[in-house]
Amino acid sequence: MNRRTFIIDSCKSCALISAGLMFGSSLLDSCATLGLAVVKTKAINGKISLPLIDFADKKIKLLRVEGMEYDIAVREVDTGKYLALLLKCTHAGQPLTKTGNGFYCTLHGSQFAADGTVEKGPAAKPLAHLPTKIEDNNLFIELKAEN
Repeated sequence: MNRRTFIIDSCKSCALISAGLMFGSSLLDSCATLGLAVVKTKAINGKISLPLIDFADKKIKLLRVEGMEYDIAVREVDTGKYLALLLKCTHAGQPLTKTGNGFYCTLHGSQFAADGTVEKGPAAKPLAHLPTKIEDNNLFIELKAEN
């Protein structure tokens, strides 16, 4: 390789890397606008407490509870009504990831709707719902599944 070819190839590589960084940065910025917030929290006496004001700007939150293997998705379904789902695949117990309007299991491809119902198997059962209760402007989530 001659010097001229080396310099041209190096410049192309730098341009591609710069374009990739700019695109990647804007892609990450767009993730922040999806309305998804991740909250790290602790359970006290088998319950999680969240201030309702936390839902003023974001209608859905992912909770990472210390000591729990699975995240919890919490969303406001109606004024004053909240749905909390344990993000554990009902087919193989795999943690789920958030997708545009639902949740996805990377192990076997099961897909769940935002309300926890199965959209695509092999999972046959819906996601476990966790009981919620509102008291003193706080949302309480009990870590015992309803189904």
